[in-house]
Amino acid sequence: MQKTDNLVIVDVAATKWYDEEHFKGAINIPIEELDGESEDSLYMEIPEGRPVLLHCRRGVIVPGAYRRVKELRPDIPEIAYIAGVPPFEAYNGWLAGRK
Repeated sequence: MQKTDNLVIVDVAATKWYDEEHFKGAINIPIEELDGESEDSLYMEIPEGRPVLLHCRRGVIVPGAYRRVKELRPDIPEIAYIAGVPPFEAYNGWLAGRK
């Protein structure tokens, strides 16, 4: 995460979890709260041409989101996901130290 320029972080967890803790600057697409059409519509709003990192809270629901974004967005050069618990504190602390 720290070595990827212009990284777009997409949090697919429920809004309540995003509101509790998230990566600074992350986009929230709460897939469990959306129907398929709304979810796809929000995936289409992810900025094009930039690498994307998806995550949830435990790595359970994010693989499906990853597959869907790969299908919908061939214009995104690199898509990955965090398979486990996201390192919020470490990343946000690192980010704060850069300023």
